[in-house]
Amino acid sequence: MQDTVFVVVDNNYRNRHELTLALSGMGYVVPADTLEDLGSRWPEQAWLLVHDEGAQLAETQQALRAAERYYPLVAYAGEASICHVMEVLGSGAAGYLEWPLEPAQMQRNLAAIMASKWQSATATLGQARAKQRIGLLSPREKEVLSSVCEGHSSKEVARSLGISPRTVELHRANVLSKLGVRNVAAAVKLSVEAQFETAPLVPASDQPELAA
Repeated sequence: MQDTVFVVVDNNYRNRHELTLALSGMGYVVPADTLEDLGSRWPEQAWLLVHDEGAQLAETQQALRAAERYYPLVAYAGEASICHVMEVLGSGAAGYLEWPLEPAQMQRNLAAIMASKWQSATATLGQARAKQRIGLLSPREKEVLSSVCEGHSSKEVARSLGISPRTVELHRANVLSKLGVRNVAAAVKLSVEAQFETAPLVPASDQPELAA
């Protein structure tokens, strides 16, 4: 975490200075009255801590959008109602801190927010990769994967799709290969991660006839 860059935006010098000192053990800290103080020296990646007082938070969020920058933003204040905190989080903030607070406790609270944000980002990336892999499957292979996820046997899938069990096994092998997994359990896990929508088996006799 020592490589982490924090930008503290607070037009109250005392607040800004004390928070800068408290954060110094977690990474490199850039104190600023406003984002304009950064000039052309915007960090490539950073966590933004903004004092939620007056219009400062809203102005900072607006400045971020205008600069087409994305930094995870954590608001802080001495006290705030639950309703207000929820409103701030709903506007896109990654978290909300109480400050002033004992420095060690503040660091633990911030570390928890950062860990949660990282897990969320990792989960989103994992889902995108899973969806990409499933996108490699043919329509028939997706039907087989859907049936596998529902726990149906090759014979049941074959009857439903009007193909032989051997063909189902071939499709299943292709599914595992394209998904880059070794077994059905891993394929099911990846499908869940991708939020792949499965469909119940429909007996071949109940399926509508396709026009010739």
